[in-house]
Amino acid sequence: MYKGDKQHFTETQLASMELRKSRTYIKTPDSLKDNLGKGGEMEGSVLYNSYCATCHQRDGRGDESRYPPLAGSEWVAGDKDTLIRLLLQGLQGNIQVKGKMYNGVMPAHGALLDDHAVASILTYVRGRFNKTYNPIATEDVTKIRNAK
Repeated sequence: MYKGDKQHFTETQLASMELRKSRTYIKTPDSLKDNLGKGGEMEGSVLYNSYCATCHQRDGRGDESRYPPLAGSEWVAGDKDTLIRLLLQGLQGNIQVKGKMYNGVMPAHGALLDDHAVASILTYVRGRFNKTYNPIATEDVTKIRNAK
């Protein structure tokens, strides 16, 4: 919007306004530096609190009874394919985590969450509770989901 004297508006002011219109602060994403196609920690945090925190608690320490901790868990820090399968397909029966046996039910989330959401949750859990920043790619989840 031109806020100067309208009586003295010239081609120079118009050119200046056109130049300002063409500037943007939105950059073209870099697929490597911006981790495109990888789960995001911010959305992972929101999804974790919606789908996982009820059982595993917000701090990832579980309930010390039926639901195992994610913080410091060898399952979370271990093989990513196993972790992806666990979230997609669920788990029932005995599971040992950090030397303690748990016998609860981990519901399958594959029908509820798309591949990017699963990747985001697991990226968040690995980074937040295990200090392992090793993002899970959406393609990794798609590969496991389609390998049924």
